[in-house]
Amino acid sequence: MYSVTRYSVSRGVSRITTSVHYYSKCLSTLKVDVIGNHLEACTVHDQRRSRCSQVANNNQYSYFYHPGSVPLRNQTLGQLLGEAVSKWPTQESVVSHHQKIRLTFSDLLRRVDKFAAGLKKLGLKKGDKLGIFGPNDIEWIITFFSAARLGLVTVAINSAYQPNELAYCIQKVGVKAIVSPVEFKKRNYADMLLNVKKLCPTLEHIIIWSKDHIAGTRRYDDVESLASRIEVEGVAAEQDNVSCYDPCNIQFTSGTTGKPKATLLSHRSLVNNVAQAVRRNEFQPGQKICTNVPFFHAFGILLGQISILHAGCTTVLEGRSFNPVKSLEVMAEEKCDITYGTPTMWINLIDAQQRLSLPIQPRIGVTGGAPASVELFRRIRDILGIDNMKSIYGLTETTGIAFQNLPGDDRKLMEETVGHVSDHAEVMVVDETGKPVPFGSPGELWVRGYHTMLCYFNDEENTRKTITEDGWLKTGDQFVLQPNGYGQVIGRLKDMIIYGGENIFPKEIEDHLLTHPNIAETHVIGAYDEVYGEEVCACVRLRQGTSLTKEELQAFCKGQIAHFKIPRYVIFMDEYPKTVSGKIQKARLREELERKGVIPCRPK
Repeated sequence: MYSVTRYSVSRGVSRITTSVHYYSKCLSTLKVDVIGNHLEACTVHDQRRSRCSQVANNNQYSYFYHPGSVPLRNQTLGQLLGEAVSKWPTQESVVSHHQKIRLTFSDLLRRVDKFAAGLKKLGLKKGDKLGIFGPNDIEWIITFFSAARLGLVTVAINSAYQPNELAYCIQKVGVKAIVSPVEFKKRNYADMLLNVKKLCPTLEHIIIWSKDHIAGTRRYDDVESLASRIEVEGVAAEQDNVSCYDPCNIQFTSGTTGKPKATLLSHRSLVNNVAQAVRRNEFQPGQKICTNVPFFHAFGILLGQISILHAGCTTVLEGRSFNPVKSLEVMAEEKCDITYGTPTMWINLIDAQQRLSLPIQPRIGVTGGAPASVELFRRIRDILGIDNMKSIYGLTETTGIAFQNLPGDDRKLMEETVGHVSDHAEVMVVDETGKPVPFGSPGELWVRGYHTMLCYFNDEENTRKTITEDGWLKTGDQFVLQPNGYGQVIGRLKDMIIYGGENIFPKEIEDHLLTHPNIAETHVIGAYDEVYGEEVCACVRLRQGTSLTKEELQAFCKGQIAHFKIPRYVIFMDEYPKTVSGKIQKARLREELERKGVIPCRPK
């Protein structure tokens, strides 16, 4: 274990002398004045920020610091849950429609502390890793907050992972206990975990939410009933033993380049990241949220679960996983005020609503996880009736949100940007040498602030590659920052297409193609070319009942975008490879098309 003593908190807030324990392999030699360590930077960092701000702004370079008007909260998730219960004890907190379960905030805390006490009875203690592997059932929420109350570190595992991927995650972070349903989507999770346990020496307990007992596992209900009343009450009495600076959650990156990395986040970063989202999205007590997004993803953890503690809202689980028809039906039945989704989910909701015309009345929509086009915003407004659409932008490594819309933003800002820099955060757009570019020029976005991850767990090499000595986190996103603090995502650096020396950003072409009335969805990738290096390939899904040819699509582009951006290859598709959270897997899409001989294969 490694003990780090905090220096003075920036902006004149009180000094912190609490020693916080980190994992030596994770942070053994990282500087303690790095904001990425998630405990406010020391005075040295404040001086760096001041110098950077003066240099950047005097030269109109892309640097922006937004202090915000509301102080950061030094609070754990467990304390936040207790506070929510005191404010809204009888207000519904969670409605699991498919399980026919409704819990008030008081009900939620009661079940959370019972399960936490049960976990403690099994021998789990502060700092231990507790895995959650499953769909959007109510047990996910109870387990997540139980771990927070006990000081455990939850490990959110993608519900689509196969045994080798599951074993990798458990081994990578040393999961001690894992909670899971008996099955999901015709896959026997219990059998899978029992087989994986043989390869994972740290895994002591498999806890299954099921009515039936399964040999080698524990029933969820049994663990929830394991502790005495006094032991359950003791959980509340021990909340001050957990620090807001303690690690709280591990989320795995999507793993598009090599093995997924384990992003380690603190209570403080989660509490404050969501507090800002609730204020900016203007959530109000009593509103109902149709969640849609999976809980293992940052979007689902932040806005699907933690947001209710800040806002007094009700999170509605319409199903174990996203189904657009079921989502619309539940939105209508529960009269949901707020709806979440990735761009792909929104496209599917639009398609379904055009067929069903259900009486939905959402007032607020939030999109994130991938860039959304202006045309998609228009369709959401016209077909789903949502005028107040909000964008969030961030990475798992920034706790989820680094930019988001402000209250009162006009339609242009909501549709053409990913919002405004988050409170208490710095951003900078740099060239390939790490120097800031002028405002309005593209470059890589770097972020620094309270919300930066602690580290990649047990991965010092990749942590150092991602976080600079000065605490800047390199996002890998091509970005344009404006002097007013708003920004646009151009695309991922790795997705950029280079045609004969010209840099082409797929999003620009995708946005134009989506304005065609027959195109429902499109994703642009680079196809290998012996002469130019890469050519543009557009993978297009048409609206039901419409038609379009390659030549017609190319004609639609002429005179609207540069000739080298017009797709040479046009592939019409019904489905795209995607993650469970709805993100399109462009690398896999390219590999599949190359394997089928639809586009040229890259030299090996």
